[in-house]
Amino acid sequence: MAEFDEAKELLSQQKYKEAAMLLDRSIGDNRSNDEFWYLRGIVSLKLRNYEAAQECFDRAIMTGKKAKYYQIKGMAYFELFEMDEAVDAFLSALELEPNDASTNFFLSMSYILLDDPRADTYIKKAYAVDAKRTKQLLLNFYTLFLKNDRKMSQAQKAKIEGKIHEM
Repeated sequence: MAEFDEAKELLSQQKYKEAAMLLDRSIGDNRSNDEFWYLRGIVSLKLRNYEAAQECFDRAIMTGKKAKYYQIKGMAYFELFEMDEAVDAFLSALELEPNDASTNFFLSMSYILLDDPRADTYIKKAYAVDAKRTKQLLLNFYTLFLKNDRKMSQAQKAKIEGKIHEM
């Protein structure tokens, strides 16, 4: 799997187009390799090609159902604020790996954005699994998604901030 390792290295160097070309060639010879599809999906996310990313994640899931595939699929939907789809993907990930703090956390955040009371259940689960990781994710979430988001009104931000502080 030299191509896979090389693609991961290119990804870590932020050489996304080069990684994409290498993976496209590699997938041609390894169409049933779920890890290649997963990595190609990540590269597509980095290139902001969300439709291609979702197709790659779907292929990875068809070949090998792994929690990380559903989780990254959920993250792609989350980035697009497609919360219903994100919830579905995160729930699928939790069916396979129920004690993943990150998945529980992002499911909770999806429910917060949907104004769904189930958010409390999943943030508590994330804290129970890994409190330190959950607190870091919460800080990152606030900084990246709320603090400077111009699409959200101040009232929406205040409401979400209030819910986060309650947790």
